[in-house]
Amino acid sequence: MKLTRKEWLKAACTLPLQFTALAQLTAQGPGGNRGAAPTPLPPLGPAPALPDKTSFPRITGTSLDAAATHPRPEGSLDLIRKAQASQLGEPSGFRSNEARVRENFARLVNADPTEIAIVPATQIGESYVVAALGISPENHDHIVSDHLHFVGSLQMYTDMTRRGLDVTWIEIKDNRIPDDELDRAIVKGRTKLVAISHTSFVTGFQHDLKRVSDIAHAKGAMVYADIIQAAGNQPLDLTASGVDAAACATYKWLMSAGTAFLYVRKSSMQKMRPPFYHFTRYTTLLPTTHMYPFDAPAREIVDNYTVKEGAPGMFSTGYEPDTAALAGLEYSLPYIMNIGPAKIQAHAQALTDRLKAELPRRGYPLLTPQESRAPIVTVAVENAQRLGADLRAAGVRVTTRWNHVRISPSVFNDMHDVDRLLAALPKI
Repeated sequence: MKLTRKEWLKAACTLPLQFTALAQLTAQGPGGNRGAAPTPLPPLGPAPALPDKTSFPRITGTSLDAAATHPRPEGSLDLIRKAQASQLGEPSGFRSNEARVRENFARLVNADPTEIAIVPATQIGESYVVAALGISPENHDHIVSDHLHFVGSLQMYTDMTRRGLDVTWIEIKDNRIPDDELDRAIVKGRTKLVAISHTSFVTGFQHDLKRVSDIAHAKGAMVYADIIQAAGNQPLDLTASGVDAAACATYKWLMSAGTAFLYVRKSSMQKMRPPFYHFTRYTTLLPTTHMYPFDAPAREIVDNYTVKEGAPGMFSTGYEPDTAALAGLEYSLPYIMNIGPAKIQAHAQALTDRLKAELPRRGYPLLTPQESRAPIVTVAVENAQRLGADLRAAGVRVTTRWNHVRISPSVFNDMHDVDRLLAALPKI
């Protein structure tokens, strides 16, 4: 029997794939990119001890800037190169599997894979949620946000206020956003959305997502959380958190190239409408038509199609994630889970505890709350950019901008890196 190409591909995608240690961490998803069968994943090996410098051999000097752009482990870089080779037609290249990537991210944050869509960027995910909720400046809808939310989101909502959106901003007090002020700002029956960052990209302040969700839901508001500075560096349970939606890009703590994940809770999707339409939201590439020659007559001109389940059906846009980004995630997500977010957090905590103790002694006032378990320590420094040249000369990389210095260690850092930074910083 001779199979058509479509039948052959369908059969090939059902063949069992034999995975090794990495595959045991990875749920197999149907199909691959552009209809090609996905490549079996390479072995991951035992979880490395921390600090793990072996997996990041390309780092030069002292990098304490993972909150800006995280270096990629060598395993991710290898799959990225092989994915690019596959795009060029090399048979030995790597073909990633989008469904497998979504399933791994869902496992990392304790969500259902149908609650995960892949979108171009974190803030685009937030914009999709706002649109899906029908929030409109023209209707003078009310939302609540705070001064430690991502600055791009602050710009978005500020622009929308100029067209009529009503935004209540919660101010920073003692380097924190007080829950009681958040509670007072939410108006029962009127506030549609509370939009926050789980972990502040500037200071590392962390919201208690369950507490925020309980406050908001009691008054009928929904919650969106930017989790870009949390996913991958600490335990994160989106199901238990109660948030209705969350998003994060992959070039930071998820250790790959640029794409993003959007999480939307199943029950929350019932209160949303698709913010736009694209044929990639349907399970079949082509519907049955009823307007061309030899088509059967029917009441509608197209039928026999269904919408994908969950977030992919609600938010598919035709955006195809960069092959390199998906390939990098095929390694980095299992790498993170192999070590364990709790161990990653504990390792960074030892380094940030030292920084929180030493920096104030040297005249640098902390902006990061002592209780924060984020891998971020930020200090106030007027005209912080003036320190950039000296730090670069010492081979130390951190973020210096506005009037603060942000230090963000990761899995490859150790106390020697902290010592080099402290030695390079002038006493104030």
